[in-house]
Amino acid sequence: MDWIENINKITREHPIDVVMPIWEVAIKTLLENKDRLEHPKKLVPLPSLQNFTIARNKERLAAHLERFGIPGPKTTFFTPHLLECQEELKLKFPLLAKPLRGGGGIGILKFGDYESLIGYFKEIRTRETYILQEFITGEDFGCNVLCDKGEILAYTIQKGNLWDPSKPYSAQIGLDFLYEEKLFQTVKNLMKSLEWSGIADLDLLYHPESDTFYIIEINPRFWATLTAALMAGINYPHLLIQITMQQKIEPQRYKFMPYVNLDGLKILLKQNKRLIFNTSFIWHNTPLKYRLDDPLPIAYEAFLKVRDFFRKKV
Repeated sequence: MDWIENINKITREHPIDVVMPIWEVAIKTLLENKDRLEHPKKLVPLPSLQNFTIARNKERLAAHLERFGIPGPKTTFFTPHLLECQEELKLKFPLLAKPLRGGGGIGILKFGDYESLIGYFKEIRTRETYILQEFITGEDFGCNVLCDKGEILAYTIQKGNLWDPSKPYSAQIGLDFLYEEKLFQTVKNLMKSLEWSGIADLDLLYHPESDTFYIIEINPRFWATLTAALMAGINYPHLLIQITMQQKIEPQRYKFMPYVNLDGLKILLKQNKRLIFNTSFIWHNTPLKYRLDDPLPIAYEAFLKVRDFFRKKV
């Protein structure tokens, strides 16, 4: 029995109101097989398969941004021929090389000149597909949205303020919720151009010299800082359920507040041990209270660490 048949069986046998995919593979599969669902109206709002593909493919997204005049870094598709002909590159260094299927900053490499670029790719001879983008210096921002046919129904904007130093180009582990009008208008134009429905997580860079917000990436799925948005006042999964069940959504507002995840909290405690006494901040600006409500993942992580420790001893 395949996955779609199993969904049909469950919705047939149980009082299921909503079918909500949370990761890209599930979303793509449902978009490709929507006509096989017995109850397609129970599926949460999703973009079209074409626009979903644009959002998750860095090369296609870059072309879409250029087509609609939305700011984005200059991008080209990496081909082995570029290793022999620098003139065809037509991008200014420094450059970022990004794996086409990557996400969350994983696998991104920075090159300061043509020699280091060709040296690296000639040495590794990878079969991975890459795009090359001009490196933009600026400040990291993010925007989460819930849309219906291109119109934004709810959103949160955040600026990164803390990163894991061991993971360059990875997602922020600390952020501030705030509002930036230019950023919002840029995101609004992009979502409208994609006629987007459902949720999305966007990464942006602000370039102070040009006073421009550049679209870097769209994650067409739920994101790692979903709990942060909840603590700021926007419950995206609940709103998505309401829309699916054709319930009215009231205008949404979020709190301007700092947030740090548990990895970020560890770093802050190392920097300032007195923070342990700031119980108000720890309780209201980190996800600790949610982890304590569901301690099983913490216990499992502790088990894995103990197991790995003793394996190394052996």
